[in-house]
Amino acid sequence: MDAFDKLSEWLDENNTEMTDMRDKAMRITEGKGFHLDLPNGVTVSVQFGPMNYCDQDVRNAEFNAPAKAAANGEQWGSNLAECAAYITGSNLSWVAVPGFTGPIGDEDVETFYDDVSGYMTIQEVLDFINLASQLVNPKANENSLGNRMLKSLEHGDYRDDAKLQEDERKVMEENSAPSDQYPWPLPGQKELDFDDA
Repeated sequence: MDAFDKLSEWLDENNTEMTDMRDKAMRITEGKGFHLDLPNGVTVSVQFGPMNYCDQDVRNAEFNAPAKAAANGEQWGSNLAECAAYITGSNLSWVAVPGFTGPIGDEDVETFYDDVSGYMTIQEVLDFINLASQLVNPKANENSLGNRMLKSLEHGDYRDDAKLQEDERKVMEENSAPSDQYPWPLPGQKELDFDDA
């Protein structure tokens, strides 16, 4: 019995059930990237597929293109990728990675921080992972646009407010015509009579 047979036998004996893949420290995500749970409590997401900040042909591909490629035994890849980091085990509590994530624009330095760093080369992805792994006592970034959006959802859906629902019903009843048809006729608009033609 060679080493491969021994390993195979050991795996058969000790790995009888499939476990939940979300509990693994390294995970493939949607066939177009991966997540790494780092020892310091930060998870790094590296994505390179449809709708990600990566090569244009990859970014613009059909959403299910990575799954189709995998089903056909084909490779999926990109020269560029996007990275983000969040607190491991959280519901995407984004953390800042200095030098990569930061203000969206010059005038938004204190208000809106982007959570995703896009169009990154292999070296930049490695640098991002390295810096994220060095964060000490990582905390959710209060300036993060994503965190602020998630926090606003904690207050519940505004549509659950009975008063707002009643106000919306009143507005709809008062102005039931679509906005492009009200008021009728629009200034300069004539009704065409096709019967006279």
